[in-house]
Amino acid sequence: MSARINTVLIIGATAGIGEAFARTFHTMGKKVIATGRNKEKLDAMSKELPGLETRQFDINDLAALPGTVGAILKDFPRLDTVLVTAGIQKCFNFFDPSITDPGQIADEISTNLAAPTVLVHLFAPHLLALANAGTKTTLFLTSSSLGYVPLSFYPAYCPAKAGVAALAKIVRQQLSFGPDAARANMSVVEIVPPYTDTGLDEAHREATVAMQGGPDKAFRPMPLAEFVAEFFKGLEDAEADGSLKAEIGVGFGQMGVNTWRGSFGKVYEQMGLCT
Repeated sequence: MSARINTVLIIGATAGIGEAFARTFHTMGKKVIATGRNKEKLDAMSKELPGLETRQFDINDLAALPGTVGAILKDFPRLDTVLVTAGIQKCFNFFDPSITDPGQIADEISTNLAAPTVLVHLFAPHLLALANAGTKTTLFLTSSSLGYVPLSFYPAYCPAKAGVAALAKIVRQQLSFGPDAARANMSVVEIVPPYTDTGLDEAHREATVAMQGGPDKAFRPMPLAEFVAEFFKGLEDAEADGSLKAEIGVGFGQMGVNTWRGSFGKVYEQMGLCT
């Protein structure tokens, strides 16, 4: 199903999963626009990957996002795929006020949930209009297995990612009320990674390993290359009607999806709502 993707914007492409996706889509011959805060990294990627487009911006600057998105859509009016994967993760304890401060908590929730929600608001009409005109479009939102199975180490990250999982379902429901052509051509896909070996937890990995009783007992991350390979395998595995899957989960992430689908998903089916 990657054949439906021609021009893809990857928000959060300078590290981890986002960078790996940008490199893989570029290798596949797609037009890739990579974004991030780190201009030096974007410049280096542009030199290394011929034809890669880059845009520097901070998704946490919510007030600037309308102008930023407008400029991107002006430069790439045929943009058919938006993939939101930027995120940060902090480890702290609510009962120990010395660990963090309210501003850090607000920044983490803003980056992981408020910004993706605003970006959906800004990009959805464009993707809908293209879909209504007959172009296949896709909105990818990256949640986490921790959105389904929260752990105490990450008290702001887990609820924010649960919010992204809910956001994907809400956008899909709203799309289901749209024009027939748009419903047929636009897909909203939630990416649900397991604990993956990226730099996301670099600052606190040793601490969380110690909290779990040491390396022999701690959760082990999936190698990034393995996750990426499994994601792209899931991307090609379409539904029976040829549409993209609602969720592409890997490992423990897919377990969370399956559990939700087998329980709360049934409630939505009874209500006649698309999720």
